[in-house]
Amino acid sequence: MRRGVAVLLTIAVAVAAAAGGWLAGRNIKSPDQAALESEPPPASLITVEVERTELIADVIIRADIGYDEPTPLYLSGALGNPTAIQVVTSAPERGAELIEGSVAIEIAGRPVFLLQGSLPVYRDLRPQDRGPDVEQLETVLVRLGYFDGEPDQLWDHDTGAAVRAWYEEAGYRPNEPSESEKFDLNAARDRLNSARAVLDDAQEALSEARKGPTDLQVRQTRTSVAQAEAALAQARRNLSKVTDDARIAVLEARQALEDSQLALTNAKSDLSDAESTRDSAAKGYSGAQLRMQSATDGVHPDSGEVPTAAQQETLRTDVANTKKVLADADRAVENARSAVADATWALTDAEENVANAEADLQALLEPQNAPGSEGAQDPDPAQDPEGAQETDTASVPEGTKSPEAAPEAATDPAQQRARLDTQPLLALQTAENELAAAQKTLADMLAPPDTESEERRLRSARTEFDDAEADLAELELTTGVWLAGGELIVLKRLPVRVDLLTAERGSAVSGAFMTVTGSELAVRGAVSERDIDRVSEGTAVRIEDRSIAEPILGTIRLLDRRAGTRDVAIDRHYVEIVAQGIPDHLIGRNVKIVIPVGGTDGPVLVVPNAALSATASGATRVEVEQPDGTTRFVSVTPGLSTGGRVEVIPIDGELRAGDRVVVGVASGE
Repeated sequence: MRRGVAVLLTIAVAVAAAAGGWLAGRNIKSPDQAALESEPPPASLITVEVERTELIADVIIRADIGYDEPTPLYLSGALGNPTAIQVVTSAPERGAELIEGSVAIEIAGRPVFLLQGSLPVYRDLRPQDRGPDVEQLETVLVRLGYFDGEPDQLWDHDTGAAVRAWYEEAGYRPNEPSESEKFDLNAARDRLNSARAVLDDAQEALSEARKGPTDLQVRQTRTSVAQAEAALAQARRNLSKVTDDARIAVLEARQALEDSQLALTNAKSDLSDAESTRDSAAKGYSGAQLRMQSATDGVHPDSGEVPTAAQQETLRTDVANTKKVLADADRAVENARSAVADATWALTDAEENVANAEADLQALLEPQNAPGSEGAQDPDPAQDPEGAQETDTASVPEGTKSPEAAPEAATDPAQQRARLDTQPLLALQTAENELAAAQKTLADMLAPPDTESEERRLRSARTEFDDAEADLAELELTTGVWLAGGELIVLKRLPVRVDLLTAERGSAVSGAFMTVTGSELAVRGAVSERDIDRVSEGTAVRIEDRSIAEPILGTIRLLDRRAGTRDVAIDRHYVEIVAQGIPDHLIGRNVKIVIPVGGTDGPVLVVPNAALSATASGATRVEVEQPDGTTRFVSVTPGLSTGGRVEVIPIDGELRAGDRVVVGVASGE
């Protein structure tokens, strides 16, 4: 044993000697070594190991737990019976819970409903009203089970039906249209019924017009056409016969005119001869008187001697004889003149007869110029070769009427119409008119039915019907069940509890009639500006406090997107959280709220934010330390960042968990 102890002592001495030598060597330095050790150590890289882990991002805030603040309730407007005295007819008891759609109070028999929403009541709501308040109402009605459509901003028929069902199930009569609105609605319905009757009549008339004539009517009309054609042919034959007679009459009148002209010429010749004979007789009588005068004077005209009595008697006899001859010659002249006058009158009559006969013929040949017919004109003397001839009156004996003195009635149109047999003409015109009428009737029957007037009437009736229908539809859309603004109160949160009733049954309503508070606990806090875009209503949260073993799960119920509301700081946003199972000892306390706002899908490569740097081109990279002390760069795409760490995805180079990335440089001093 002593030998073993000696060995141990020997070893201990050797170790001590070696340690002393080492210590002496450390303390004894050469001048060069001392100078070298006096220089500062070289700079070294500060690196952090790359991790592969799951990142989770949270927003952490502080919040207070408590009930809602007391809220006074006021009427939002007039009730459905504004003329009634505003007296409370029914009210809930204090402490009663009021849920959405329930009646908060009854005033003058009208209900005041509670709704949950963000938009206060500011008007009455009527059919065809538009706006976000209508959409809010329909959303409430969906929650209450009265509206099964998609809420929009238009009050339509479905909205009114839902409001009616809501009121009736609550035991109230909904607000109906006014009497004037009902009158207008009934008037519009009467107008539509009248327009429908007119439209039906117009459609029936058009249908009848489109049927056209029957076969019997067509056959009867064809028979009428055939009969009219036969009557026209007979009228033409009759007119042809009358025309032939008129032509003969013209020829006969012209022949009589020639005879009258010849008779006048002969009468004038006879007058000239009678006048010559009278002149000779006058000369003989004058000579006999001169001879008688000479004898009376005592000288015989032949012998120059005193005439004897016998000679004087002879001379007297000569005077008497020549006087008688002269008287006969005068009578012959008078007779000749009468004959000339008669011949002149006969010529005038003949000329008139010719003119009349030719006019009759012309009237038959051209019925439109017939005397008394429409368009007939008085005869133009300048175009009448016979009438244009002036009657020669130079040789008409004095005291004899001239042809110009003939009665004007001889050329009167009335007498001409009386003289002319117009029956054939009238019969022809009548037959032509009847045939034209029958042919037109047949053509109208055979042509497609002319329904223009019926179609025009139908279009007018349909326009009136459409207008009446549109007006009624418009009235029906805008007339119906409506909501009085005073019968709704919108609260941001429901249910609530009746905390104070300031208007009891039988009292008049003036100002606030009730004060309510929230019926459930709420957690109220604020989110910073930088986190507002990461948080939203409906997000799940954790309520943590050192007095509870496990966090309480809750949900963000309300988040104000506008900063500074509800007495929070101007750079923060009010947030309200609801949760179940909050213990009573937490009421009134300030607690920690953890709001998860994101995370990676499983483990990812994670580096400190300080490890990221940017290139001149804007790319992101990390600097990786090699085992030999050198470094290399790896381009990465950064991902989720939280708690000073960031997810990276290598895109140019290799990066693995355990690699060390540079986050800084140590100076070595």
